[in-house]
Amino acid sequence: MSDLFTLLTQQFPAASFSHGDYQLGLGAFPEWDSLGHFNLLLLIEQHYAVRFEPNELTELKRLADIKQALQSKGVAV
Repeated sequence: MSDLFTLLTQQFPAASFSHGDYQLGLGAFPEWDSLGHFNLLLLIEQHYAVRFEPNELTELKRLADIKQALQSKGVAV
């Protein structure tokens, strides 16, 4: 399982989703609201020791976006 999905499960333990579905994003289930999304991004920043710039944060809506942003920072995801 990808670390992104591990972190997603950690942030939203009650949520049901398909692992490997990078199209999942903000609003995919009730717990993934704006506050949950912000907390997920903080968790991802801590886990991968990266910082997203404010202008990047507005673009990170789906796991695919987050994966691409991490890869652009040299993180193997």
